[in-house]
Amino acid sequence: MIRFLRSLVANIALLVLAFILALIIWVNAIRDQDPVRTQFLQVPVEIIGQPDNTILQSPTRRQTVQVVFEGPSSTVNSLTDSDFLARVDLGTVPLGTDVSVPIVVEAREANVNIQTSSPESLVVNLEELVTQEIPVTLDLRGAVARGHSQGTPLIDPPTITVSGPASRVNPLDFARATVFLNNERETKIDNPQPIFYDRQGRVASVSGLTLSTEQVQVTVPIDEAADFAEKFVDVVWTGDPAPGYRLLSISADPPSVLIQGSPTQLGQVIRIETEPIDINGLTESFEQKAALVLPAGISLDQDQELVVKIEIEPLVTSATYTRPVELLGLADGLEAILDPEEVRVFLFGPLPALDTLLDEEVRVTADLFGLDVGTYSLEPDVNFPERGIELRSIQPAQITVTITEAITTTAGITDTASLLLGLPLAQGDGGETAVSATPLSSPTPPTFPTTNHQPFASPPQPRKINRLQTM
Repeated sequence: MIRFLRSLVANIALLVLAFILALIIWVNAIRDQDPVRTQFLQVPVEIIGQPDNTILQSPTRRQTVQVVFEGPSSTVNSLTDSDFLARVDLGTVPLGTDVSVPIVVEAREANVNIQTSSPESLVVNLEELVTQEIPVTLDLRGAVARGHSQGTPLIDPPTITVSGPASRVNPLDFARATVFLNNERETKIDNPQPIFYDRQGRVASVSGLTLSTEQVQVTVPIDEAADFAEKFVDVVWTGDPAPGYRLLSISADPPSVLIQGSPTQLGQVIRIETEPIDINGLTESFEQKAALVLPAGISLDQDQELVVKIEIEPLVTSATYTRPVELLGLADGLEAILDPEEVRVFLFGPLPALDTLLDEEVRVTADLFGLDVGTYSLEPDVNFPERGIELRSIQPAQITVTITEAITTTAGITDTASLLLGLPLAQGDGGETAVSATPLSSPTPPTFPTTNHQPFASPPQPRKINRLQTM
C-alpha cells in the first residue's frame, strides 16, 4: 500500500512538472510571436471631487503626468492617452492652503502594467468662492460756480457686488469714485470707474474677480443761490450793413453773466441787454467791448469784460459773361477755325466783387501749343481776378478747333482800280500780273440794271485766325 501511494505521488509530481514545463514552453512561444514592450505617454490629469462654492487657485493650467507602462506589442502600439486615467481627488482637501495630493493612474487595458508615473503628486490650492458687497464712496473735487449751491450727491449703485476667491475678496474694504467740479452751473452727471481699496488703505486689484458693474453714475445737484441768477446776454444793434453785405451773426463772450438781487427782482429779468451797437454801413466783421444795461436793483456779481463779436459777409450771387475764345500757341503757317467763337462763362461769388468785375477781366483761352493740322476738341481755360469769385461752369464745355495750313497768294494785284473797271491785266517781267489800260478822257460811272430784289447776302463764315498777337 505504501509503495502504491509513493508511486501515485511520484506520478502526480511528474504530471505537474510536465504541465509546468508545457506552460513555460507555451508562454515562451507566445512571447516570441508577441513580445512585451515598454512605452510612455503624457496623460492629462483629471480633477474630481471638488466641493461646491470653491475655486481652484492652483494649478492655474492643465496638468499632465508621464506614464511608463508595458504590455504585449500588439496592445501597446495602439494605446493613446485616452486609454489611461490620471485623477486627483479634492474631496478631502482643506481650503486656503497648498496641499500635495497623489495622482492615481489606471490603465483601461487589463494586460497593460503601469511601471511608473511622474509626477506622483500634484500641489493644489483650493479656496472658498465668496461674494461680498463693497460700498462706494465719493471723492468730490473742485467747486461749483459762484452764486450756485451744491446739493447732496447721489451714487448709483451705492454698492458693488464682488465675487471670487476668499483670499482676494475678503480683504476689500471700499471703492472710491472721483468726480471733478469745474465751476459747474448745472447739475453734473458723471460715470467714473471706481478704484478699490483694501483694509490697509492700499489700492487693490480686482482683475479676475467678477464685478456687478465696472462704473457707477454720480449725480451732483447744482442750483442757483437764492440771491443770484445766471442770465443770458442779449446783444442790441442798430443800422444795417452796406449794400451787398449782410449780418451773419452776433455773439457775446461770455454768453451769460451772474447777476445779484432780490429773488423777486431776479425772477422778473429774462435777459440782460447791451448798449446799442451801430453796424450801419459796415462791410467786414469786427469785435468790440460792450456795456450792459442793468435793471434797477440788479447788479453784476463781479465786474467782467464783455466782448461782442459781429460777423458780416458779402451777399453771394452769380453772373454770366459771353466772351470770345482767344487762341494761344498757334504755330506759324497755320490758321484755325473755332466753333463756336464765343462761350458763356458762369461765375459765382460776392455781389460787390461781381459788380465791379469788367468784361475785359474775364478771358477765355484755348491752348494750341504743339498742335498740327487737324480737328481738335478742346476745353477752354477761364481766367479772372480772384476776389473770392469761383467758376461754376462754361457753356459749351468744349469747343472744336480746326487747324489748316495758311493759304498764300502768288499773284499780286497792282491796280485795283483797273480791275474794278474791267481793264485787262498785263504780265510783268517777274511773272506778276500787271494792269494795262488806256486812259479814258471822260470816264463814265458804270451802270447797273435796276431791280426790286435785295442784294444777296452770303452766309457768315467762321472766323479765321492765323496767329494770336499777345502783349
